[in-house]
Amino acid sequence: MRAYIILVGTELLSGMMIDTNSIYIAEELNKIGITIIGKSVVSDDIDEIIDLLKYVYNKSDIVIFSGGLGPTIDDVTRDAISKFLNIKNEIDGFHYDKMIEKFKLRNIKIFEKNKKEVMVPTGSEVFYNEPGIAPGFYINKIAAFPGVPIELKNLFPKFLSFLKEKYSLNKEVYIKDILFWGIAESILENEILDIIKNYENEIIFEFLVKDYGIIFRMQTEKHKIDLVNEIKNKIDNKLSGYIIGEDNERIETNVINKLIKQNKRISLGESCTGGLIASKLVSVSGASKVFTEGIVVYSNEAKHERLNVKKETIKKYGAVSKETVYEMLKGLKTEIGIAVSGIAGPNGGTKEKPVGTVYIGIKKDDIYNIKKHHFNGNREKIRERASLTALFELLKLL
Repeated sequence: MRAYIILVGTELLSGMMIDTNSIYIAEELNKIGITIIGKSVVSDDIDEIIDLLKYVYNKSDIVIFSGGLGPTIDDVTRDAISKFLNIKNEIDGFHYDKMIEKFKLRNIKIFEKNKKEVMVPTGSEVFYNEPGIAPGFYINKIAAFPGVPIELKNLFPKFLSFLKEKYSLNKEVYIKDILFWGIAESILENEILDIIKNYENEIIFEFLVKDYGIIFRMQTEKHKIDLVNEIKNKIDNKLSGYIIGEDNERIETNVINKLIKQNKRISLGESCTGGLIASKLVSVSGASKVFTEGIVVYSNEAKHERLNVKKETIKKYGAVSKETVYEMLKGLKTEIGIAVSGIAGPNGGTKEKPVGTVYIGIKKDDIYNIKKHHFNGNREKIRERASLTALFELLKLL
């Protein structure tokens, strides 16, 4: 099957909001063997939506909408679909009753315009929206879902089950992701090409650059899982030093799991990362077993008072220095520690220490490992890359 994704919302075109829904939709469709032939973003305008539908409808086996199903005047997706198909909208009784229940629980008054949110094109297959109000629906090759991500992710699995049954989609797709950090994409590709060159007729290969690493994806039919494992083992043997996770694993998950396995506790002294490393670690269930504390020592005074960094050290070498980070590490009381100090910018850089200069220190018992790094990007990117690199260095040490 061939699918086309349409995202509705002027806010997506203006840059006020970033699209994540199409990524989720595409990934879920890929898992059941549906090919995405295109994606478009359109404004909250009935005529624009209909014009786009006219263009993509006959090219696709299914058109999937996200957004524009709310109660306000700019929510026009259902009206555009109904007009395109030349059918009327009607209130879905089940969702209307559920809306009354939900509004009553929240002590919210129902206005006449709220009824619009529980309307669907007549004859639609309807999917219940537990966290929200507007249902998802499918009719005549067209499916539509709310743009709120939590609602989309509640509805879409129900729609996929419906699709599998309606179109007898029995093809089982197998996807294996390997996540890398600390290696450039071009170098990674060169290293992997020699391994995969004899499998290109059997497996689809992709490189995906994310903020949290580089994903190398292998996609094929489920009965070819042995081939995927064969490739994975060869990659493990060649590039294990850069692998930080598989599938939905992230580096923080692996760090926490290794700490638990080794029965080691960790604490953090963060300056320029400002608690980002701590945030990543505590996002992992079970982190409380090994995570003692994260101290944000942003000022020189805090470094001295909280981690016993000598004033003379900061005065002589600067807050962003190997010497200061070493003393920050010494001030942490657990056997495992991370200390980070750097210049995230956009101001504060010098010729000797330009913006992006970050010292990252890792300690494990009596082993101290401190490295100077230089990260490119804006303030947010520098802080994010410093946090991930710190976890990467710890993962290697563990």
